[in-house]
Amino acid sequence: MTRVSDRALELPYLGLWHDRRVSRTMSVSTPWVDREELLASAQSVEPLPQSIARLASLIADPDTELSEITEVISLDISMTADLLRRVNSVSFAGLKQIASVTDATIRIGRSALLSLALASSVGNRMRGALPAYGLPAGELWGRSVAASLGAEVIRSRSLTVVPAEAGTAALLHDFGKVVMARLFGDQVLDMLAVAAAHDGLDLLEAERSVFGFTHAEIGGIVAESWDLPVTIVDGVRDHHETRADLSPISAAVGLAVTVSADVVDTRPSLEAVQARREQLVSQAPLFAVLKLDPATYAGIVETTRERFREVSERFS
Repeated sequence: MTRVSDRALELPYLGLWHDRRVSRTMSVSTPWVDREELLASAQSVEPLPQSIARLASLIADPDTELSEITEVISLDISMTADLLRRVNSVSFAGLKQIASVTDATIRIGRSALLSLALASSVGNRMRGALPAYGLPAGELWGRSVAASLGAEVIRSRSLTVVPAEAGTAALLHDFGKVVMARLFGDQVLDMLAVAAAHDGLDLLEAERSVFGFTHAEIGGIVAESWDLPVTIVDGVRDHHETRADLSPISAAVGLAVTVSADVVDTRPSLEAVQARREQLVSQAPLFAVLKLDPATYAGIVETTRERFREVSERFS
């Protein structure tokens, strides 16, 4: 498989974005930012704790023993304390209190375990407002949690085997937006708006026009720099793709992103409803990869919505 960073380096030369200011008359035919600067920023994001990267590798291997997973967690005092706090949260009210890492792992399952561990590390970076993408405080994180839960529901119903780490890839799917916003600030929206108005581009096309990359590709580069399993890298990088040859995890994450929008946006505009209908039609290849009947989509959304109400507190 081609590494994300290698693929990124194959993209056309980006030129320079002088003074990081947007001119309304500037041509958008050539990307406006420096490729190396953007790549360096993506690859220098604060690394994950080594224990989380190790945990991700173990969970991605279906032959891993439970004892290997619990050992990694037990050796990380912070992760152990956070895991026990979360599994004993009010979302588990009425159930027996958990006092051991082994019992906690059995209770929530391997996939949810990795998502919760990762939430402890990246959650704070994703909870704040992201004006660069028009997202108020908490919205990016809420959509990410909903996507993670949606991926779990999809995984449980798919007739194609979807890796356990699908929920984690879905949780991280929009992390590339955090990187872009950090590097370019609130001017991101301004630049993308100019590109969209100038050439009639959608968000991804505008990102590629302005930056030479999409937020999905940047997110994949970050996941790769964190030494996360290639399945997670693929899921993050390809979450907007609708090709028939996608991997099962990429198809699951892509569909979960659509599910998350329906879960979080409870009062969509007519325009948003129409856009999602069109998106679902375009995602027919994802249903085919997962061997899911598109008629099951409404049920997937409803189950995800119920779980989101029940467990979102665990990710707080």
